Amino acid sequence: MSEFIKILLSLSVSGALLLLLILGLKPLYKNKFSKRWQYYIWIVVALRFLLPFTPDTTIIGSLFEKFDTTAITNEIPTTPNVPVPADTGNSKAEPIQTNREITTAAMREPVDKYVCLFFIWSALALVLFVRKVTVYQGFIQYIKAGNKEVSDIKILNLLSDCEEKLNIKTRVELSCNPLIASPMLIGFFRPRIILPSHEWEDKELSYIFVHELIHYKQRDMFYKWLIQIVVCVHWFNPFVYLLEKEVNKSCELSCDEKVISVLDDTARREYGDILISFLKSNNLYKSSLASVTLTEGAEQLKERLGAIMKFKKKSKAIQLLTGMLTLCIVFSAAFVGIYPTAAAADVPNSINTEKSVPPLFDNSQTADNSSEMETLDFKGTSYYLVYNEAQLRA
Repeated sequence: MSEFIKILLSLSVSGALLLLLILGLKPLYKNKFSKRWQYYIWIVVALRFLLPFTPDTTIIGSLFEKFDTTAITNEIPTTPNVPVPADTGNSKAEPIQTNREITTAAMREPVDKYVCLFFIWSALALVLFVRKVTVYQGFIQYIKAGNKEVSDIKILNLLSDCEEKLNIKTRVELSCNPLIASPMLIGFFRPRIILPSHEWEDKELSYIFVHELIHYKQRDMFYKWLIQIVVCVHWFNPFVYLLEKEVNKSCELSCDEKVISVLDDTARREYGDILISFLKSNNLYKSSLASVTLTEGAEQLKERLGAIMKFKKKSKAIQLLTGMLTLCIVFSAAFVGIYPTAAAADVPNSINTEKSVPPLFDNSQTADNSSEMETLDFKGTSYYLVYNEAQLRA
């Protein structure tokens, strides 16, 4: 149990360090690298939070090994070098605690603490996950209550054309709903685009369809729930909530970039106007866990519109720098590492036993009192029996 807690904590620390590294580099790549790259690079951080794979020598592994050795050494009591009395008046000598017994007692002591930590962590992680699933199911039920299938052939043909342009083979359902204020996509394996009750122009519908279909093609719903798993596992780490925020923001920027990559300046302005028009209305019910929407909030709108107007295709030099930085981040994720499980078994053996259990007998005292010592091995444990000269003659 103690190993599990240490691995969990080391994953949390290493993931946070990698997150801070990428955020620290953000001023350098924010306006130069593609939004798509800025979106998917967070997968490396999410996997660092979740996967306990690591090379033999890592930063976090070394820190946790030193902590382990120091903690266990401090927990093992030392036996002072006290001379054995020459004549106790009793022929029975008490067995002395051996090094094995001391080490076992020291290792057994923190077990209860780690068990308590495990149950606290698992209970809160389970509660948080169940709550998120409940929110998702509640949102889906809410949407189904107001859904109405779209039967207009013209609109369905327009959706089919957009699917064909994006090379999407899966049939995407289409419905309208008066309970929502912004178009959205729901469903993992059976995607459905839901439109607010409104009169649409063909150009507006095409932008909406392309935006939501790109969300489906990028598997953004799966990505969002991967981040939610990270949040549930590391609920005690404030940095995972920062990760969630960055992924949600980068998701919309990445989708916008994909949409406008084939548009001219006029069409980009029209696309920006659509974002603004949906932001003016208040959404009656909104859950970022259950759907991907056209607009996420006013605080992101300024950045999204700025990215739309300043969009430029990336040069080959920028693409090369992107690849190099990606490799550096991946190697950093591996080098940061986690707590190595093999180290736990080696820690007790690496402790200097001479320091933990000093000599049990003072040879000078034994000689002066004409005593003799006999070693008795019983079931793997050594007992030391000391007799003085008077007891031997008797």
